[in-house]
Amino acid sequence: MRNSLATKLLSIAMMLLTPTAMLLAETGNTMLYASGSVSLNGREVVRSASVTNGDKIETAGATATAVSQDGSKVTLNPYSTVQYETAGIKVVRGAAAVNTSDGMPARAAQITVTPKDKAATYEIVRVDNNIVVTSRTGALMITDAGVTSELEAGASSSRAAEPTPAPAPAPAPQAAPSFPGSTLTSRQVFAIVAVVAGASAACGLWCGMAAAGVPPGGFGNQVAGSTHQARGMNRVLSVARSVAVNSAAAAVAGQSAPARNSAAPRTVQHRNIRDGR
Repeated sequence: MRNSLATKLLSIAMMLLTPTAMLLAETGNTMLYASGSVSLNGREVVRSASVTNGDKIETAGATATAVSQDGSKVTLNPYSTVQYETAGIKVVRGAAAVNTSDGMPARAAQITVTPKDKAATYEIVRVDNNIVVTSRTGALMITDAGVTSELEAGASSSRAAEPTPAPAPAPAPQAAPSFPGSTLTSRQVFAIVAVVAGASAACGLWCGMAAAGVPPGGFGNQVAGSTHQARGMNRVLSVARSVAVNSAAAAVAGQSAPARNSAAPRTVQHRNIRDGR
């Protein structure tokens, strides 16, 4: 009779424990127990929930405890946020207490805390830009930006979290080029226009004098000589105006051409001007 009662009690206990054990085995061996307002990945936890890698636990005016079957326990203070990772936890804000017998690490910003031996009890707190690590039992190894130091049992260490890099300054605005497709300045454009305008004005003045019958050297010159000189001067002015226009076009083309063409030799064409004598 007693054996029958013991068998029934054992069967009931196995029925109650088996689902929990199966759930721990399927979810990375970690269970979360909430006592108040606790959320897991943004969803409120009523009493308990399973935790897997990448899950984020947040508390609001309450505490939460995550128990791992490997012998580690993490307790979150109110108004804290912790994210579970493949190896250990990441404290996003607030405080977390770790009690481990298997060397469970924790990190915050660029700081990583690892028990020197497997068994240790410690706390890691992150508030704004400050991180405080406290060892209750067991020594800790703290790695900060690649530099590792030891923290003895019962000691605390305060460090600054890695600052957020400042955004890169915006490039200074640049003036638009005077000619589309080139980088000619306003002064260069003004000089080119002045050359063309001067040549045109000289041409107009000379043509007017020739039409009035006034030779450049006075009225004593021969009409035939004045005609030849007028033709020669008109040709000179025509060439000067053509050179000015070609120089402006070459300047625009040179500003738009690739840099590899700048080393190419230039060929200058000479034009003989005959005065008609």
